[in-house]
Amino acid sequence: MEGRISDIGPRKYDTFFPPVIAKNFGKWLYHEILEPGVLMHVAESGDKVYTVRCGGARTMTTVHIREICEIADKYCGGHVRFTTRNNIEFMVTDTDTLEALKADLKSRKFAAGSLKFPIGGTGAGVTNIVHTQGWLHCHTPATDASGPVKALMDAVFSDFQDHRLPAPVRISLACCLNMCGAVHVSDIGIVGIHRKPPMIDQEWVDQLCEIPLAVAACPVAAVRPAKIELDGKKLNTVAIKDERCMYCGNCYTMCQALPISDGEGDGVIIMVGGKISNRISRPKFSKVVVSYIENEPPRWPTLCATVKRILDVYAENANKYERIGDWAERIGWEKFFELCDLEFTPQLIDDFREQAYFTWRQSTQFKFTPGAADAYKGAEAHAEASGGAVTEEEKALVYNWMVEKTSKPGAKTKFYFNQFLELFPGASPRKVKAVLTALVADGKFAYWSSGSTTLYGLKGAGKQAATEEGEGK
Repeated sequence: MEGRISDIGPRKYDTFFPPVIAKNFGKWLYHEILEPGVLMHVAESGDKVYTVRCGGARTMTTVHIREICEIADKYCGGHVRFTTRNNIEFMVTDTDTLEALKADLKSRKFAAGSLKFPIGGTGAGVTNIVHTQGWLHCHTPATDASGPVKALMDAVFSDFQDHRLPAPVRISLACCLNMCGAVHVSDIGIVGIHRKPPMIDQEWVDQLCEIPLAVAACPVAAVRPAKIELDGKKLNTVAIKDERCMYCGNCYTMCQALPISDGEGDGVIIMVGGKISNRISRPKFSKVVVSYIENEPPRWPTLCATVKRILDVYAENANKYERIGDWAERIGWEKFFELCDLEFTPQLIDDFREQAYFTWRQSTQFKFTPGAADAYKGAEAHAEASGGAVTEEEKALVYNWMVEKTSKPGAKTKFYFNQFLELFPGASPRKVKAVLTALVADGKFAYWSSGSTTLYGLKGAGKQAATEEGEGK
């Protein structure tokens, strides 16, 4: 860095060290948590550094930042530190200054009475929630970020200032599936999800978008070029295969004529059990335990109540030092759902091959305890959603439609699932799926699946002979 003549890029990190940190860099003996939010580090030289951690916000006003700088100038020689979870840390070297700093921080409040600089977030408690941008700035969010984070931190604030939990709990929120909020390795992760494919503003696609970029942006090849006629004009546009779409919003990033946000379909899921620590068990990814909660601004009551219940059950039942994922794996995920009173739905089954070996149960024998079965009541829910048994009239309707479609020379012999939905207006996809499954069981239909796409056809029709590779799989 000596003789540097350019100001491009950040300065070297050690130029920001407080003097005591620079003096003892790499020579620390141990540290202790004196109380929630207050740490003490002791160096080989005997020097001590007292750190006061305060909850901060990811999005701050310049007025708030100036107040932080004022505190740092008054007590810390102008030094202040921000953690990766948006906490603010003030470091001092003696107990008198420590007590004065704590008293000052506790006295600073907003006009409504809430603390500007709440002290906490250390040890066996809830630290600050790291989150993404949400409705404030991001262009593809399925939920807000600042709103639910504020509401949730209000609900678990006592655990931010206490050490009642068995181990640290990291909570993160990402407002869409791109997950720039590290939710995949958090004890509790909240992810915004879209449930509908992007809408296509046909009039503007060719005017706003580089169509090849929109097509290339899709990670599952659900977007393809297309041409349409609108108001007597031929337009270049795109078409979307709904059954392939994973609702990530990448196409909207490339083409603003493909909006994906939807007030009815958007919401959040809750993931549990992730961590980066090697203690007790290896690092692990989070697993989905609640498949959908609708957005409920401004206070997100269902989301907050569900997370609070998971925390309370964890605090009551886990062993000391067990993270949430370690506890769930020790008692079994079936018992976790039972204790937390969570419904187990088919959407929660981890069907990605490699991960399935290491997550729920390493066999098809996934069994519930009687208590979990009562909480789930999946058989009744499934029967109700399916709309009752399949009738012969329903099977005949689909079969005759298929015969008519395939009887013409050169006609298609395989059809996507979505095409059968048109035969049952107003019926649920599960109901239509039940009819098709019944026809397959009767030996009249065969189906082909690539994992992301399923097609149905008359058994043996066209090239769909019994010798065709993959029939019925």
